[in-house]
Amino acid sequence: MERNKVIIFVAIAVVALFLFGVSKEGITGKVSTNIVDCYDSDGGEEPEIGGNLIGSFNPTKAKKDYCVDVNTVGEYYCEVSRSDGEIKKIPCEFGCIEEGGYGICKSTEVASVECGNGCAYNGKCLATGIRVAGRYCGFGGVLRSQKEGSCDNSYECVSNLCISGSCLTEEGGRNFLKDVEQTYFWE
Repeated sequence: MERNKVIIFVAIAVVALFLFGVSKEGITGKVSTNIVDCYDSDGGEEPEIGGNLIGSFNPTKAKKDYCVDVNTVGEYYCEVSRSDGEIKKIPCEFGCIEEGGYGICKSTEVASVECGNGCAYNGKCLATGIRVAGRYCGFGGVLRSQKEGSCDNSYECVSNLCISGSCLTEEGGRNFLKDVEQTYFWE
């Protein structure tokens, strides 16, 4: 009889642990506050602009807009702020092309333009360093998406601030200027 009670008690304990999901770390009672809002670098459903989507629940994996086929772009966008985003397949009137590593819809049927040291954009040549639609004209004649990481020139950064090989965020730029003002008294 005593043995049956022990077996029943152990069985109930195992079931309780399974149901309540106690892990190695135990129950901490802490709530996560590090969930970020969904972010789409091209601003939403913009098939003529390539971009990255950073989701709320998987922020380490960026999703790039891509060409599904020669006439369709797979456009990532944020339906709601706390999500990993959605994808919409959008038909491209003048075809889908890969530009700067992203799939985009050509905006018009554009004749090929030779730009030498610049970048072709909608039938015109842009000089190196010119920024347009979330991209910049880089060396080698390629339009690239603006960055938030390492950089060589300020025009490469979303913030337009490249210091010591890193793009500063807007807040980082304000802090930098505040530090400079405190170090060098101009008033």
